Amino acid sequence: AAGARPDQVCKITIYIVDYNRDEHVPIIEDAQISLFGDHKPANVIVGVAIMSPGYLIEVDAIAVI
Repeated sequence: AAGARPDQVCKITIYIVDYNRDEHVPIIEDAQISLFGDHKPANVIVGVAIMSPGYLIEVDAIAVI
């Protein structure tokens, strides 16, 4: 979704190492409101065991431009 505006994003997938719903969902919701406002793209949260060294989160976005 490089070059897209937040209102053009239609879906995001968030990959999180050692995902904990109670800990991570409130943080994700705050970040989404901050970035997208009233626009609510579909989203999926995927817990993963490991990523590249030093990485704890990855976000993949699909936008319609």
